[in-house]
Amino acid sequence: MTQVNSESVAAHLSLADIEHCTGLSREVLRKWELRYQFPQPKRGARGQREYLAADVAKLKLISRLLDKGLRAGALVPQSAAQLQALLDARSSSHALPPEPSSEELSASVQALLEALAPDSDPGSVALFLQRSLTQHGLAAFVAYLMPAFNDAVGQAWLLQRLSIAAEHRYTDSVRQVVLRALPEPGHAHTRPRVLLTTPPGELHGLGLLALHAQLALQGADCIDLGVQTPWPEVLQSVHELQVGVVGISISACLAPPDIRHYVSSLLAGLPAGCELWVGGSGCAALTAADLAGCQVFGNTPQAVQRWLLLSKTQRGTPLIATN
Repeated sequence: MTQVNSESVAAHLSLADIEHCTGLSREVLRKWELRYQFPQPKRGARGQREYLAADVAKLKLISRLLDKGLRAGALVPQSAAQLQALLDARSSSHALPPEPSSEELSASVQALLEALAPDSDPGSVALFLQRSLTQHGLAAFVAYLMPAFNDAVGQAWLLQRLSIAAEHRYTDSVRQVVLRALPEPGHAHTRPRVLLTTPPGELHGLGLLALHAQLALQGADCIDLGVQTPWPEVLQSVHELQVGVVGISISACLAPPDIRHYVSSLLAGLPAGCELWVGGSGCAALTAADLAGCQVFGNTPQAVQRWLLLSKTQRGTPLIATN
């Protein structure tokens, strides 16, 4: 792909130039122009779109990150410097292992459901999960298998194909298996320290467990408060433990007004520089205004990449563990 030097480009670039340099189609570019207000081309004498060379550099970075599985909505609002740092982190040795094939994932999900069947041995679930984690490694297990398992178990329970006892057996087993596999904490950790919890009424914490594992593999210091932590206690912990990120998970079972109050209370009380991360199916019930000021993630790898970006900017300031 041809490299464009902004200093050597005297005129604006056409839409065809942008397509050629970035690999992004004109349909995508026009959609982003409407949805994200980027890029914002000028109009030539005949009304044609004309782009600045600076747009090319940013669009190239976005294109490369899209190829690595990130979403446009999380990329377009960022600056070129932020995108470059994210690409550097994504291209480093911290990158996730390859994703299992869809056939392999489907076979694993089916094996899990069979282990949860009423006539199966109660210990077969933990045994299956441990074997899966050993086979794929902790990083791939929490990034790829756990989301598939969580979704399959949740759907089976909703369709009354699994009992509540079986769902609890899975939850308890996967939590124990993952916690046993977490790396031993060192004496010093890399900033920012991450605090994880859910709002009152939210009992689903497996998404945070997966995030905890992936962050721990990158050297992060994670503090898991468990589920259902009132916002005043979260803010108290943030100030006492020098927390740089608060991550909360919300599911569709929570009422939107309760989520809005919880999120707004945290945003109002968090110190400057402390980010609020939000994830889970409950985000779909909220508006962009409700989540303004938050980092919203659709999956745990996106959150890990954000942490890597933050830790890179704070490199050289190790955080001594107090727990």
